[in-house]
Order: sequence, then C-alpha cells, then structure tokens
Amino acid sequence: MFVSAIAAARFGTSMTFGRPFHRRSLDRLLDGMRAAQREFGAVAAAEDDDLLGGAALDPQTRRLVQGRRLRTQALRAARETDFYAEVFRRSGIDPAAVDHDSLSAIPVTSKQALRDDPSAFVRKGASPAHGCSTTGTTGRATMVWLSDDELHLMATLAALAHFQSQTFRPEDQILLGISPRNRIAAHATAFAAAAVGAVVRIGGMIAPEQTLATLAEHHPIPGHTSRISVLTAHPSYLALLVETARGLGYGPADFGLERILVGGEILTPGLRRRAQEVFGELEFDENYALTELVPFGGIRCERGHVHYEPATCLVEVLDLHGRCLPVADGEPGVLVGTPLPPFRDTTLLLRYDTEDVVQTMVHPPDCAMSRLPALAQLLGKRRQAVGHDDGWTFVRPVVEALESVGGVPLPARFGFWRARGGVVVEVMAPDGPGLRAEIGVALERQGVPLAELRVVQSQDELLHPLPLRCDLREGDFARAAPAVASAVTALVTASEKSAAAGRRGRP
Repeated sequence: MFVSAIAAARFGTSMTFGRPFHRRSLDRLLDGMRAAQREFGAVAAAEDDDLLGGAALDPQTRRLVQGRRLRTQALRAARETDFYAEVFRRSGIDPAAVDHDSLSAIPVTSKQALRDDPSAFVRKGASPAHGCSTTGTTGRATMVWLSDDELHLMATLAALAHFQSQTFRPEDQILLGISPRNRIAAHATAFAAAAVGAVVRIGGMIAPEQTLATLAEHHPIPGHTSRISVLTAHPSYLALLVETARGLGYGPADFGLERILVGGEILTPGLRRRAQEVFGELEFDENYALTELVPFGGIRCERGHVHYEPATCLVEVLDLHGRCLPVADGEPGVLVGTPLPPFRDTTLLLRYDTEDVVQTMVHPPDCAMSRLPALAQLLGKRRQAVGHDDGWTFVRPVVEALESVGGVPLPARFGFWRARGGVVVEVMAPDGPGLRAEIGVALERQGVPLAELRVVQSQDELLHPLPLRCDLREGDFARAAPAVASAVTALVTASEKSAAAGRRGRP
C-alpha cells in the first residue's frame, strides 16, 4: 500500500505541476486500484474526487497554470519542430513570452497542414513509435505520432477513468464495435477493460448481422456475464444495428446489454429511444474525443454539458467566419485546442483547428461535474454547417429531427444545403404525405428553416449525403446467424449457396 501511495503522489504531482509521468508509477497505481477493488469491491468516485485532475483550481490559478504550460509547449515547438520554427520565424513572436493574452497572435494550425506533413510536427529528440491516424470519415485520414510511453499513458488514463466511473466492471464482457484503425481508442479501451478485470473482444464494424449474432450469443466465461454486457460503437453503427435488429425480429430478451459507450458522432434522443426498444433498458456513456488532441476529451453530464479536463489542453472557441476571434458566451464556434505538457511529447500542436462546431455555455455549469469547464453541446463539423440569412444550420438539429421520426430508417441518411428562405433538406425514407408532414414538423420544431424537403427512396438518389462512420465497415467471410429461422434463408446469398454446393461436391 505504501508503494501505491507513492505512485499516486507521483501521478498527482505530474497532473498538478506538469512534470513527466513515471511509467512504473502508472503501473503501480493501477495495481493498487485493482488490489483495492479485489478487497473492497467497486467503489464509486465522489463527485469532487480529483484523482484525474490533480488539485481543484480556481479559475485564476487555472489560468496561471495553463499559461505556464502553454509557454513551455510554445518554446519546445519553436525550437524543436520544423513547422512551428517557421511559424515563429515568420510571425516574429517570441515563444518565451506566449501567454493567454498573446496566444491569439499565433496563427491557427489547420487540419490540412497536419495531414500534408505530420512529421513536421514531431519534436526533435522525441521517440516516435506509433503512427495513430483518424478514420478519415470527412476526408483523408490525419495522423499524429506518439511515443510508446505516451500511448501507455493514454491507456492508463482511460483505465483510471473507467475504474472511477465504473463504466467497466470486473464481471463485464465487452465488445468493441469500432474500427481497429482507430488505434488509440481501440488500444486504450481494451487496456482499460483488462485493467478493471473485464474481458474484451474487438469485433470491428463488420456486417451488422454478425455483430448482432455475437451480442445475442451466450459466452460462458467463468466470473463474467453470460452475454456481452458492454458495447462500444459510433452512433451511426449503433443505428445500423438497431435497424437491422428490428428487421430480423430481435428484441430485448435476445440480449444482455447493459451499457453502450458512444462517440465520434452525434447521439440523438431518437436513436436512444429506438435502441432501448431493441436492446432493453440501457445506460449510455457519451464522450467526445479526437486523435489529434488526445488525451483531451469530453464527457456528457446529466444536464447534457460536455465537460473536459483543462489540465490536458487549452481550449478556445473561435468564430465561424475564420477571423480567429473568440465567440461570446452561448454562441457557436469552432473548437481550437493546444495539447499541454506533460501529456504530449512527440507531436506538438499549437492552436489546432479541429473543425468541430461547439456551443459555449451561457453561465458556468451547476451540475454534478461543475468543477470542470464545459461546452453546452456539440453541433457537428464546420464544413457541413450551412450559413443563410437567418444565421447557421448545423448537423445536430437536422439529425435529431430526422431520427425522432419513427418512419425514417436508421441511421438517418441525409444532406442539406442553402436555398432562398433557408435550407433544403434531403432524406432517405419511404415516401408518403403523412411521413413528409411529420418530418417537416420535426425539422421546424428543431428550428431548421426549411425551404424545401426532398424525400428519396435510395441512397444513390441523395445529392449531398453526409458521411457516416458506419460506412467504414470491415469485411468478414463469416455469415452471422440471424435471430429467427426465416431470416436465415434471406441472409444466404446466391454466391454462398454456390460455394457451399461446390464444397459438398469435393472428394
């Protein structure tokens, strides 16, 4: 216990004062938490438990601490990366003088710049070991380099978070329904599950019939639930599972799911409701994270705010018109982030434009997570937002409206663009005057200035469809067993029948 106490002290020192993490201390800290769990059982973290955030700081002290870490990162970036050496040379800014007030003089780093030359952001003297890329849903994948110690730190932070939140429990069987190409998320989640004592399998985004069969099967592993109890998935893939399950006749009695962890897209109330109709009562854990700013991320509280740990990243919300001006409280803007030491040591980024539109808070949060700063909500990608005479229309109100209508298949496949008097919205759905009217009412209820509604019956008819992560699915030769016998015949294709006949005819 003394060794664990020392490890916890070292961890707290790193979080509070920005000193490098000690890998062995991280491992000992996890060992201590496992030992405590075995002896005392799972213990929920108190609302004011600051293990992951170091000491709780008032806003003025937090600003001073962030300013010091920002200055350290600016100096390292200017001296030890090719990209920022040129940025500071051209701008004439002294990196040693960078603080909150002078930060705006540093040009914002575009996603395209990182895509074009990720090695230009790697610190000289670093030890890059893992090239971790995004899945590239909205364009060519973006990559950051991490050292082995950094990747281990990301996984350990995930494990500590799951220990405290109890989203993973020792008896769980966990299925990762995300792409293995999402290296950081897949590794960190699997590591965290193993650290807690759960068992985990990486399924990937395979055909939904196969994932549903895995969720419905009994997996007799001693000491664990008999079925998959936790699923991680992007909302569009979860939506595909729900729609497929309904078509195959699955119901709550066919599954043992208790919790679903979602991120990477917008989880709508309509999808939540329909998922519970298929899988039964569920807990949803919704998070916001992105590869480029890891370990920065947000967690939705009971009020719907997206809270984040300020020790990991300095967050700015800038105007939508590209003028790099901060937005007023309660206004939407683009999230720009600067990952801070000691969390990032290999790929250094200053004022990185995530292209994610968020809405800022009008007042400080007063929820259970109020010690952490928060964003009011996530609104979607800037490139998918539409400006018009009445302001802006973002992805969130459109997708929330469409997925609230039971007649619209999941995931909602749609697009929208500017038109005189508002926006044109297109959606794939069965056509009919009753459904059209219901969709129109739902869009207007969400504040979408609907100039025209275009309903199509096939995905190919969509003129400007928004990309969905579920379309990045991996292949698998295996064929899943459906819920009911009648669906078996429907799922066996002509080519599979032919191949089976050929195998039977072999000597």
